[in-house]
This record gives sequence, C-alpha cells and structure tokens, in this order.
Amino acid sequence: MTNYKPKLVCFSCRFGWGYLGDEAVLAAQIKNWIPIICSGKIDAAHIVDAFRRGADGVFILGCPEGDCHYQDGNFEAKKRVYLIQKVLRSFGIEPERVRIELSIDPEGKRIPGLVAEMTDVLLKLGPSKKVETADRVAVAAEKGK
Repeated sequence: MTNYKPKLVCFSCRFGWGYLGDEAVLAAQIKNWIPIICSGKIDAAHIVDAFRRGADGVFILGCPEGDCHYQDGNFEAKKRVYLIQKVLRSFGIEPERVRIELSIDPEGKRIPGLVAEMTDVLLKLGPSKKVETADRVAVAAEKGK
C-alpha cells in the first residue's frame, strides 16, 4: 500500500471558491477539481457516481452558511452530505470519505491545502471499498431528503 495515491474528487462553488483566481492554474494544481455553479446542485447520485468511478473520497466546497448566492444551496448540500455519510456507514464505507467545507476563498489559495488535508485523511483510511451497491446507496440517500 506504499504506492497508494488516493483519488479525491473536489466540487467547489464558483461563487465562493476561486472565482478571482486563475481557473487553469487551480485545475493544474488540483486533480479531479470540478467547479460548479452551486454546492446545492450536487446530489447523492453525483457522490455515489464518483465512488463508482474509483474515487476514494469526495470533498465539497460551498459558500458560508447564510451566504449562498442561491439562498439555501449550501444548506441543502450540507444536509445531503450528512445523509450520504449515514448511508455510506450502513454499507460499511467510512463517512469521513465525504466532507463538506462551508467557507469562502475568492482567490482559491486555500483549496490546494484543504485538498491535501482531505487526501491525508484518505491515506490513513486506505483505498475505498468498491461500491457494488452504489445504486442502493443513492436511492437510500435520496429517500432521506
């Protein structure tokens, strides 16, 4: 396992994270970085799909609580992460593999460091179990809305 390099998928809100920075530079620094219009647009299926495609973890960067461009998108994303963590645990997958950070970083300078912290967590956890029951995880999380 010494050669293990965790695959982390990072979704970040365009209105709170890196909008003043150079997107190409950030993309070069952060593998599997996906800028999105709002963290609230991420649903359980996106998270499960990341695991199905080989991710060891998913990290979501959203706007600070009470300061979402789309009113409550970050609150909805936080609820989804909580629910998906519960469902993952019931399938024997560590809930720490999914994390949400609600803050702001217009220049995107903190993103690489936060991704590195999450990658360290994944290194300690080791490779993710294959999500053979991914569809059931997504259905269970969606029902919990």
